Amino acid sequence: MYNFLKYHGRKLVLPVDEMKSEIKHAMYDVRNIVDFGSGTLFWSKYLAEKFNANILAADISYTLHMPHNDNSQITLYSDINEILSVISPYEKNGIFICDVIHHLAPDFWEELLPRISELFDVIIIKDIDSKYKFGNFCSRLHDRLINFTNFENVYPVKIESYLSNAGFQVKITKMHKLWYPHFMLVATK
Repeated sequence: MYNFLKYHGRKLVLPVDEMKSEIKHAMYDVRNIVDFGSGTLFWSKYLAEKFNANILAADISYTLHMPHNDNSQITLYSDINEILSVISPYEKNGIFICDVIHHLAPDFWEELLPRISELFDVIIIKDIDSKYKFGNFCSRLHDRLINFTNFENVYPVKIESYLSNAGFQVKITKMHKLWYPHFMLVATK
C-alpha cells in the first residue's frame, strides 16, 4: 500500500507529469545531480534512471532515519552543506530542490542561494508560490497538522530575479494541483 501511494497517489497532489517534462529538458546532459529534499528518494530514483546520473541526495530527515537505498548511483547525505563542499564547479552539475525552501529559515536560504548559483549550471526548484493566499494557507495548514513543520513564504519572482542577475536564463511554470499553487523554476547557464 505504501509503494502504491508513493508512486501513484503522489500524482493526486503533485503535478508529477508536468515536473518530469520540465526536468527532462533541463537535465538531459547533467551527470551529477543533487536532490535537495530527497525524502523517500522518489525523485532521486527517477533522476538516476532517467539520466544515468550520479545522485547526491540530501534530506535533514536522514539524521533520524535513513531510507532503504538499493541504487548505487544514489549517495545519501543529511546535510546539504556537506554535498556543496564536494561539488566541483568544473563539472556540469544540476540541483533539484523540491518542496524544501518553504521549510528553510530565510537567512539560511539567503546564504545558500549564492553558493548554489556558483556551483550549478542547472537549478530546478519546485515549491509553493506564496502569492496565492488560499493555496499558501492550505499548504501551511497541511504542514502544521501532518508534518508538524514550519512554513516560510516563497516567492518565485524573487528567486528568478536573483538568478537572472547571476547570469541564468530562468523559466517559471505555474502548476496548480488541487488547491496547491505549485511552481517550477528552471534556471540554466
